[in-house]
Amino acid sequence: MTTVCPGCGLELEADGQAPESRHNSSAECWVLFGELSAYTLAHGHPSFIHQHAVDTWQLQHALVSKSNIGIAFSLIGLYLALEKGYSGRQVQLAHMELGKTKRYWGDFEVPSTRVALTVRDVLNVPPGADRDAKLMEWARAVWDNWPHAHDWTAETCARLLKIT
Repeated sequence: MTTVCPGCGLELEADGQAPESRHNSSAECWVLFGELSAYTLAHGHPSFIHQHAVDTWQLQHALVSKSNIGIAFSLIGLYLALEKGYSGRQVQLAHMELGKTKRYWGDFEVPSTRVALTVRDVLNVPPGADRDAKLMEWARAVWDNWPHAHDWTAETCARLLKIT
């Protein structure tokens, strides 16, 4: 028996666990993200690649919420990483700065199409530089799936972080 992740559409062998509704994820996909997180945190990548994994996974599994902070931070994180060349550590610091003030982040529309790449594709690559490159390929694919939010993201970074 298989299960399909509601966030990314990944079909996996069902293990009988309840879905991670808070994360818009099947339990099985959430387990894979945990495996990737263990890798990125233990890996010791100098640019703290874990932040890019978090932003990518969260945006691929986005759910509109009352504040939409998760979507906003993931968009900002991927914009800074992919369009401005920020390291994961620099993105983390930007998130910390943005988190100092409580605000409403706006309305977002989750794309109706899904990105073909998922966390499983990243984990299928042997650990090291090739896996890290696949993670960034996944990040690019997810970011490119949100073109309707790119202007908002750039404008928000310019306004709140003074990044142009």
